[in-house]
Amino acid sequence: MRRTVVRLIVVLGLSTLATPAAAQYFGQNKVQYRSFNFQSIQTEHFDIYYYPDERGGALDAARMAERAYARLSRILHHQFQSRKPIILYASQSDFQQTNVVDATGEGLGGVTEFFKHRAVLPFTGSYAEFEHVLQHEMVHQFQYDVYSRGRPGAGVQTLVAVNPPLWFMEGMAEYLSRGPIDPETAMWVRDAALEGHLPSIEEMTNDPYIFPYRYGHALWAYIGEKWGDEVIGEILQSSATSGLEAAFKRALGRSLEDLSNDWRDAIQTTFLPQLGDHYRARRIAEPTLTQRHSRGRIFLAPALTPDGKRLAFFGDQGGFFVDLWLADAETGHVLQRLVKSTQNNNYESLRFINSAGPRRPERAADAAVVARRTAARLHRIQQRVHRSLHDQSRWDRTAAAHQRQVCGSPSGVVARREDHRVRDRPGR
Repeated sequence: MRRTVVRLIVVLGLSTLATPAAAQYFGQNKVQYRSFNFQSIQTEHFDIYYYPDERGGALDAARMAERAYARLSRILHHQFQSRKPIILYASQSDFQQTNVVDATGEGLGGVTEFFKHRAVLPFTGSYAEFEHVLQHEMVHQFQYDVYSRGRPGAGVQTLVAVNPPLWFMEGMAEYLSRGPIDPETAMWVRDAALEGHLPSIEEMTNDPYIFPYRYGHALWAYIGEKWGDEVIGEILQSSATSGLEAAFKRALGRSLEDLSNDWRDAIQTTFLPQLGDHYRARRIAEPTLTQRHSRGRIFLAPALTPDGKRLAFFGDQGGFFVDLWLADAETGHVLQRLVKSTQNNNYESLRFINSAGPRRPERAADAAVVARRTAARLHRIQQRVHRSLHDQSRWDRTAAAHQRQVCGSPSGVVARREDHRVRDRPGR
């Protein structure tokens, strides 16, 4: 099954036609808790949409976008003929209420839709991560603008004819927003090389189980290092008229098959010398959370108790929803379910992708980040003993810092010692 951007756009188009029917299905409703009073900042190349909560962040985003535009327009040999929309949300919870696109799950950091070239993304609390996602979505704006020849809403026939695979589109966006191979991508390709499952370009194109972001990033990093970043723009421009195979052949003098072999050889030359020092984790450790010991298929964000005897984690336990569980840290045996997310009307979901539950000293309490109506909040799971004011305050500061990291409020959070709740601080 060929994984391409065209398939995603077709699905998006069909979903807009079937919205009334789709809304009747369980789990498909998108609840909008508030109305956003959007305002705009116009720069030379962008219309930045924001609401007053985050005007300061929007001004920073405008500067980031124009700075990135100068670099990307040079590399991709392309200039916008009109300003492109960038729509900003103050948090992940607000972003999940957007009506620009249908799909806005927790794992989606940002999205750019093809027909109007609108980039939509939330502030995350980390300016480095926000700038990465912003530049990633801007690369998609450039790609769509090239294929539509500067006319938003046009270019569908060109995109269908080119049929670019996800490693081409997403890998390019990752490389031009992250730069050369970073530790995360290096981890993926090193493991693939040492374990003998480094994919070819053909496999990346056709196999739906191969993650296109990391391997695509590594491939474009190889191209940029060997031929220079400007060749990326040549390939993109040429692909719009000649197709992918001819575009790579013209720019690099290599077919996709030859390029694939060269790239795999380079990766293996880099990492295979480490094979003599490589050994599996089972040589020095035993797996704790497994399908046999702990049931289920998903084991995410494990957090040890201070004494190391118990382990809190997010898991499905063979069911449909992800809940918060407590297990024995030595055997992996599940002791109890701490939170069942689907049977508590105080919050709508557990934030399990980018979070882990900190614990108070001496197992006094657990905390987890949850989505509660319009915002992410820390939720106290249990309390067993009273602690000193010093320990309590230290735990509150740790929990508040943890929420700031995973909830993504650029204006921070405030820990209230008297009732141990965490609330958003007013925006700038």
